[in-house]
Amino acid sequence: MRPYSDDLRGRVVAAMEGGLSCRLAAERFGVAPSTAGNWHRLYRTKKSYAPLSIGGDRRSKLLDELGWLSERLALVPDLTLAEVRNELAGRGINVSYAGGQRTVKRLGLRFKKNDICD
Repeated sequence: MRPYSDDLRGRVVAAMEGGLSCRLAAERFGVAPSTAGNWHRLYRTKKSYAPLSIGGDRRSKLLDELGWLSERLALVPDLTLAEVRNELAGRGINVSYAGGQRTVKRLGLRFKKNDICD
């Protein structure tokens, strides 16, 4: 999925700045009224209608737990990912199965092979 072009965004915002309503501008340029309104609001507050980055927050919840995780796996090397996730939940940290796998891979460690995804 790609963001709409700056040209289209500029034309919609210019039409709305020229007095066209959100709905009429959206209809004229073939976008949703909410999209036109969002672009105009962004322009009014930030003086830019450029798209924001796509993708969301990609930081791991486990960055602060890397030391603990590394020590835990060194002490009990046959721990499964499900067991580690349960221990983390007990510490107040809920992490997805995939998030746990990525963090362990980043550490260069591995889990027991017969771990079952829950």
